[in-house]
Amino acid sequence: MHADQFPILIFLHGWGQSAQIWHQQIKYFSAHYSTYTIHLPGHGGAPNISQAHWAQHITDEINHVSQGSPVLLMAWSLGGQIALHIQQHIHNLTGLVLVSTTPCFRQQEDWQYGCNDEVWQGFSQAATTQNPKLMQRFFQMMLHGDKLTRKDMQTIAKEAINKQQPPTQQSLQAGLSLLSNLDLRKILAHIAVPSLIVHGVQDVIVPQEAGQYLSHAIPHATLQVFEECGHAPFLTHHAAFNQQLEAWWKNLSM
Repeated sequence: MHADQFPILIFLHGWGQSAQIWHQQIKYFSAHYSTYTIHLPGHGGAPNISQAHWAQHITDEINHVSQGSPVLLMAWSLGGQIALHIQQHIHNLTGLVLVSTTPCFRQQEDWQYGCNDEVWQGFSQAATTQNPKLMQRFFQMMLHGDKLTRKDMQTIAKEAINKQQPPTQQSLQAGLSLLSNLDLRKILAHIAVPSLIVHGVQDVIVPQEAGQYLSHAIPHATLQVFEECGHAPFLTHHAAFNQQLEAWWKNLSM
């Protein structure tokens, strides 16, 4: 099979990180398939834009890059929420992969599967101060639940974090605003494309119950959970993640 028989694989990262976080997926998939990574505005060297224009900007970039080809969109955390928000405007979308994603990030009276206030205050403080130690603590929190040595964690961070082009304060604040305000529960029943929901059982940022909720609320959804895994299964369980993702979307095209 040739690459042009398959969708273009587009990867969208989450808050405070960059497209570099997908390096294990790009290395694995780009040898045989068309791949493309998107930077959230103000992340990874991308220019800042007003938060009000984030969704349209990302939609336009996806549609421009795909040039009419089928699109398989892989999105993580905040990126997953944005993917849910814009999916109906993506041309030729053939599938969604939502990693560590929630329809509603913060806890509410009618939503118990959200981030608690203590974790939220940590995010807010990191965004306000841009303190490298706080951002490092957030990264460590992402990997909570994975059985990693300190050396493993340092290696993962070195490969996955873009230290040369850290996110801007404006973009961190804009991302937090989206995390605080997006509530996508009402649109889930209208998602028409097959969706793969991937979640780590030990995720302390987005509880695994949020992923289970997505898998029940989205009509054509499959849930894949990773045991002993936190908020970034594509980093800490990359071999299994890549293989299961490939098997899932190849099965779609049969």
